[in-house]
Amino acid sequence: MDDIARWAAALMTMIGLGLTLGLNPALYGATAEMLAQNTRIAARMAWMIGGLASGATLLYVLLQSFDPAEFVAVAQRRTAEAVLDRRVDLTAGALFLVGAAAMAWWKVRVPIRPRARTPAKSRSRSWSYYVLGISCSVIGFTTLPIMYMTGRVADGVSDHPLLRWLAYAVFLVALAAPFVLLATAWVHFPTTAARVNRVYTRVIDMDHRWVYAAVLGVAGVACLVLGVMPWR
Repeated sequence: MDDIARWAAALMTMIGLGLTLGLNPALYGATAEMLAQNTRIAARMAWMIGGLASGATLLYVLLQSFDPAEFVAVAQRRTAEAVLDRRVDLTAGALFLVGAAAMAWWKVRVPIRPRARTPAKSRSRSWSYYVLGISCSVIGFTTLPIMYMTGRVADGVSDHPLLRWLAYAVFLVALAAPFVLLATAWVHFPTTAARVNRVYTRVIDMDHRWVYAAVLGVAGVACLVLGVMPWR
C-alpha cells in the first residue's frame, strides 16, 4: 500500500512539473500562430513537442551528474542585483526610446509599408518550431530547478532505471498534453479555424508601426521613471 501511495504521489508530482515546464508564453504564442495560420499544424506541433522533449531530456540526463543548486542561487542573486541597479533601468529606457523614435521615423519616411512577396503562411519552417521547443525547455531561470526536481522525484520512485524512465515518460506526456489537446480541438472545429485564419491574415497585413512606437515609448518612459525615483 505504501508503494502505491508513493508511486501515486510521484506521478502526480511529475504531471505537475511537466505542466509547469510547458507554461511558457513563447510556446503558447507559437501554438496560437500555427493554429491561426491553419497549415501544417500536425508537422509543426510534432517538431515543437520534439524540441521540448529533447531539451528536457538533455537537462534531465545532465543534472543527474551534479547539483545545480549553487548555480541557481548565484544566478538568482545576480538577477536581483541587476533589477535593483539604476543604470540598468536608465540604459533600458534610453534604448526603448531610441527604438520608438526609429519606428516613428520609419513610419513618417515610408507611410505605406511594403508588402511581403510571400504569404505569411510560408514564413515559418516546420523545423524552426523544434528550435523553439528545445530553447524553451533549456534556457530560462525556471527550467533548471524544474528539471532538477524532476530528476529527484524520478530517483525517489525506484532504484530500477526502467521504472525511473517510466516515471519520466509521464512527465513528458504531461509536458506535451496541453499543446496536443489544443491542436486536436482546433482541427475538430474547421469553421472556426477558417474564420480565425481570415482574421489573422488581416491583422498580419495591417501596419503596426505606430503601435510599436507607442509601446516602446511607454516602456522607455517607465524605465526612466523607475531609474530616477528616489524611493527606488
